[in-house]
Amino acid sequence: MTLDILKVAGELRAAVETVIEKERSGRPALLELLRVFDDAEITRRVASARTSWLLGLPLGRYFERIAAPARVRAGYSCVATDASVVVSDRHGPVQYVVINVGFCVLEYGEEPAAQLGSDPIVLWREEELSIPDGTRRIPITGNVLAMRRMVAELEAALRLTQHVHEPVLALQDGTLIPWVLEGQTSSLVQWGIEGYARALGEFRRRRTPVAGVISYPGSRDIINVLRVAACDYPRLGQRVNCDDCLRRVARGERVQACAIVPDVTDRWFFATLDDVRLAPGERSACFRSQSSILDQLPGDDRIVFFYLHTGTEVARVELPHWVAVDRDLLDFVHAVVWDQCSRARGYPLALQEAHEQAVVHREERLQLAGLIEQFFARNGFLEQRSAKERSKRVRYA
Repeated sequence: MTLDILKVAGELRAAVETVIEKERSGRPALLELLRVFDDAEITRRVASARTSWLLGLPLGRYFERIAAPARVRAGYSCVATDASVVVSDRHGPVQYVVINVGFCVLEYGEEPAAQLGSDPIVLWREEELSIPDGTRRIPITGNVLAMRRMVAELEAALRLTQHVHEPVLALQDGTLIPWVLEGQTSSLVQWGIEGYARALGEFRRRRTPVAGVISYPGSRDIINVLRVAACDYPRLGQRVNCDDCLRRVARGERVQACAIVPDVTDRWFFATLDDVRLAPGERSACFRSQSSILDQLPGDDRIVFFYLHTGTEVARVELPHWVAVDRDLLDFVHAVVWDQCSRARGYPLALQEAHEQAVVHREERLQLAGLIEQFFARNGFLEQRSAKERSKRVRYA
């Protein structure tokens, strides 16, 4: 064992105790903010606020709770996709990427059916492994590869929804917001948004709803709204301005009024606090995301989210704006996600099965490496690897 657990344990215990104390001590302030919360006033504040945080903008009232809907009586179809990635060893002789898109198709009703499988995408050509950016080429790795995977999942779901009975919901594992493009160069953003926007636009043209489910979300969009509600700038006749406030706090000129809001997540807020706590199956209001990357999309396709008590946790569900403003479609998404969660320990059954199909196990990764060796050998070549890689395979001491 190379890690001294005893040396780490004390710091971890202190970290846990600090988190618990923050949650406990912050409840009275949150309850008081909710008691005096004025939807119209806070919505005006949020609209003009200059903050360094993301804020949720409500489509209705901030803290309404919508009850669990009845099951979809006529049956429905649910198409879920998820993907995993295999990247070749950079010390190996051939560079490639495999995006293994797993899928699950569940059809309920008079003729129930199920389909499970995976559809691998292999990238190995130079134009597939890199993106032109002026005079240079950027390799598809890290966030760029994550965006390529996201588009592959959406495109696979789009294809599969054409072959099932309606009504149908396409489910994605995780966020629908392409966060990975934030901070990237304009050419990378354009490359990433193109396929993503095309897929989202096609869902809209077909009137097929798509939603992303985030288990154990760490977002704070609504908690940040309560920071705006606590701000004392409006009482002084000024709009909320976090940059100005923090500069003055640093100079010792004022006390930060919003510091009374504890550093907790929206998940904790909707799962714990009595006045807003969701019951199993209930969802929150819908909120528009303020992510700047969504400015690259048409207004109808920008992402909206709500929180849903899945029976075991509060999850975040994201969907396009055009779905959120259609009450029938919104109720359908709510009903299907809740039904799927009820069938599988609080996380949609279709997504669980899609994930299982997407996973590439260690043995399969080793098989891919073995295939490369065989193909070289059949052509009379020895596979060349770096000295560093060979040193890892053979220990000399």
